[in-house]
Amino acid sequence: MMLVCSVFPSLSYTQRLYGCLGCAVLGFLLSFGSFFRFSQLLKGNPAPFALCFTLGSMVALAGTCFLSGPRSQAGKMFKKTRCVATTMYLLSMSGTLLVAFALPATVPARGALVLACVALQYVAIVWYTLSYIPFARQWAKSCCTAICCGDEMC
Repeated sequence: MMLVCSVFPSLSYTQRLYGCLGCAVLGFLLSFGSFFRFSQLLKGNPAPFALCFTLGSMVALAGTCFLSGPRSQAGKMFKKTRCVATTMYLLSMSGTLLVAFALPATVPARGALVLACVALQYVAIVWYTLSYIPFARQWAKSCCTAICCGDEMC
């Protein structure tokens, strides 16, 4: 079945898959590559780490537009079941960049705040992704409850 996409209407389904996978791989490599800048983060310069990590997230997210188009993808992202996760993901990406670039260098917790925003990005994208798998969120909640409380009957 051919999906309709207004951005590149002449691409075949296979080409769209390659575009999506290419963006996902590039996004992963950028995000993974940010950890080579971790020492700069620890030395008080969080900008290279934050930019590389968040750019990777943005590229991976943009890749999904190859499959369904930007308008359709935005509609899926902001459905009731995904709205909170999507909003948290977008806010955490923005927060990562704001903390890295807008906070003065004199703020001692800047690196820790960047790491907190990155952690939020991970949690939000995992929660968002689980929304596409039936009962995955309920399973994840029960696993977290079991880990936190020591049993499944908390």
